[in-house]
Amino acid sequence: MKRYEAFELHPDWEFLAPRAREWGLDQKSTERWFKTAEAQRMQSVARDFLPQVSSVIADVEQAFDRELPGAIFFMPSYGEFDGFARYDLGEHQVLLGVDFPDADVDYLKALTAHELSHVYRDHSPAVWQHLGQPLHQITRSQYLESGTAQEHLVSEGLATLFSQVLYPQIPAATHHFYEEAEYRWCVEHSDEIGNQIRRALRGDQDVWSFYAPSRVAPGSPSRTQYYWASKMLGERVDQNLTRDKNLNPAAERLRAVVALHQKPAEFFSEFSSDT
Repeated sequence: MKRYEAFELHPDWEFLAPRAREWGLDQKSTERWFKTAEAQRMQSVARDFLPQVSSVIADVEQAFDRELPGAIFFMPSYGEFDGFARYDLGEHQVLLGVDFPDADVDYLKALTAHELSHVYRDHSPAVWQHLGQPLHQITRSQYLESGTAQEHLVSEGLATLFSQVLYPQIPAATHHFYEEAEYRWCVEHSDEIGNQIRRALRGDQDVWSFYAPSRVAPGSPSRTQYYWASKMLGERVDQNLTRDKNLNPAAERLRAVVALHQKPAEFFSEFSSDT
């Protein structure tokens, strides 16, 4: 995957301009951001992380056994975003806000693996075969419009599980982008989260509503669908391991998670509207 570091303001605005225009930003507003106490405080985290980027990408591409398409940009967060993968016409731009105020190096490693999981899955032909078009002809609007509730749960669940399996030494809460108390809440209320999501799947299918805090119950954290989907997929993996004697358990589990990235959403009965 091509890599661009745009944490420092690029003199000709080459790397930041397209996204900045989308977000209504200009060079002056970005320069103001770099001068804020928040941005100054987090620059040390970004500088600690950037030397590790190549090894993180190498770890991910080794797990997937291929060079990933597209480009990854390391850029200012403006205090607003940590990262996302942007698909269009068979290409990806992965944008990571490496000075995101809530981040540390472990957070950024987990986030990078999470976003690159989306890249690999979105370039697995079986995932979008129902559109009847080659991947390079699928526009961003088609991609977004065809993203069903089931695909959302599979995609985010796999991305969260993948980073956990790839980097098990990083705390589980970090892989879910939670504080420890938020993660504990999910663990203690797992059945409640599952019941609410299944109810949504049988009804309006608005699983995106679980991005909101207090969606499951008063005080529940945001993104509970990520936690539950990754838990369900982890259980699927563990129930189907063959216990290959030629692989250690961690390597076999990683291989199984990678294989699931190539399956279309309808393969995953746990996210069916009939559950």
